[in-house]
Amino acid sequence: MVVAVGALGSMIVVFLPGWIVLHDLGAAPASTFPAVDRLTAVNDVRATLLQGMAAAVALSGIGLGATMTLRQIRVHREGQFIDRFSKAIEHLSSDHIGTRMGGVYAMEQIAEVAPDYRGHIAALLASFVRQQAPWPPLRPLEEVDIERRRYHGGVRDDIGAALGALGRRAMVLPGTGIELEKVDLRGVHLTGQDLSGFCFAHSNLDDGILAGCDLSNATFTGASLRGADLTGATLTGADFTDADLAGTAGIRAKSADPA
Repeated sequence: MVVAVGALGSMIVVFLPGWIVLHDLGAAPASTFPAVDRLTAVNDVRATLLQGMAAAVALSGIGLGATMTLRQIRVHREGQFIDRFSKAIEHLSSDHIGTRMGGVYAMEQIAEVAPDYRGHIAALLASFVRQQAPWPPLRPLEEVDIERRRYHGGVRDDIGAALGALGRRAMVLPGTGIELEKVDLRGVHLTGQDLSGFCFAHSNLDDGILAGCDLSNATFTGASLRGADLTGATLTGADFTDADLAGTAGIRAKSADPA
């Protein structure tokens, strides 16, 4: 490729100046344009062409350098995101609640600036909630209930942080939902959250506060919402098949509204 470009450049410099001068002379008699003047004109044209070619080469070098620099910047940024993503995963597996919360917030920040990671982050945070708050509990229910009395908002702080991040939807891809099946969300406070398309199948949301939430197309199949507050929630397309709605506020009147 380089040889071909060099050969083409040589031909342009050697032959093109003479052709340009002869073309400009046209049918003018040779006596009116002496050989010395013609040679001078050819050299002037050649010098101009060489200057133009040098400028083109310089610009090409600048363009290539800029391209390589941008590529290096992208590679560096990608490396930074991978490093931050890996550290956030490590934080989510920590034994300390505060460290796990930091991992959740780090994931949310990554999702805001790195769209390619959003789907993975949403799946990770949903999996985190399912593992940390399973329903039914993996421990004796009495032990879990004693622990829950210390929680603010019905769930542990790290789980609440993950639910809040998912509800803000920075990492939820358009047209996708969040899988939160078989999760213990008793007494959870999620007022005004956008939970559209979320799946809470067979989860326990007893006494949960979901007032004003967007629950359109959410799935509550087989879930328990005894005493939950759904006042003012958007329920268009929500599926409550086989759900326990005893004492649930807001859902009956809302469900009667036309879609």
